[in-house]
Amino acid sequence: MSRRISRSQLLGYLDKLSREEPLSEPKLYQAADQFGLSIDQLLANATRSHIRHDLVTYSGVDQDTLAQWQRMAEERHAVARIDQSIMGNSHGARVSGAMVSVRSGRQPHPQVVMVNDQGEVSAPPGSTPAARLIIVENLENFLSLDGTLSLLPACGLSPAWQEADILYGSGNSITNILLTPFFQQYQEIGCLFDPDPGGIRMCDTLHQRGDLPPLYFLVPADLRERLSASTREINMKQRQQLAIHIRRSPPCAHVGGLIRTTGKHLEQETYLLPVSTTEATR
Repeated sequence: MSRRISRSQLLGYLDKLSREEPLSEPKLYQAADQFGLSIDQLLANATRSHIRHDLVTYSGVDQDTLAQWQRMAEERHAVARIDQSIMGNSHGARVSGAMVSVRSGRQPHPQVVMVNDQGEVSAPPGSTPAARLIIVENLENFLSLDGTLSLLPACGLSPAWQEADILYGSGNSITNILLTPFFQQYQEIGCLFDPDPGGIRMCDTLHQRGDLPPLYFLVPADLRERLSASTREINMKQRQQLAIHIRRSPPCAHVGGLIRTTGKHLEQETYLLPVSTTEATR
């Protein structure tokens, strides 16, 4: 597969066309296709001369079309991801903001909070952040508000945590650096992540950022028993990676150590089940 053509490369090709200098014909056609431009319109009345290999020159190209192409290539959108989408590579640029869903015992209905790339937090009118935040990785636990709140004492948290905001953070989206100003609104953050290599990695990523409130990896006191009953085993590569996370991130040490000791891991939905039934959660 050919590498994508950048805007600067396209401008270079257009400059050569305007000067009637040799350029790569396949690259010119690729650029036109990638940027959604009509090569037939540009070259309708042009005279083509082959130089060598894939190099050609064109004389008599349509000047209006050429000028239009140049304006398009020089234009920069305020949002980098939109610029990249024109080149068929939107994933090559970060989204200009981030959004999360938050609920709590005092506000059970989920609310959307947005953060832009300037670090400005936008929340629904009248809403104020709680003193504490709990990041819930899995949607089932986020939807089961009562079940999740009732789990917190088993994780060793004081009654004050019952007033915490509950945030749904799916996968690695929660480690988006754009969310940093949102996290900084809180005094403490509890991470209710899967007790597995992925959950440990996310906690480690947040801890390594270094500019967040104190983090706690939340697990019930009977986690060792739950892990022992699990049928999900870690492999050698995961074991080695866990050792790295444990060494550099204290919030990961206890849970990561239990996973390595038992050689097992879990998904946090099992916290909604009594320990005797976790063995059936494959």
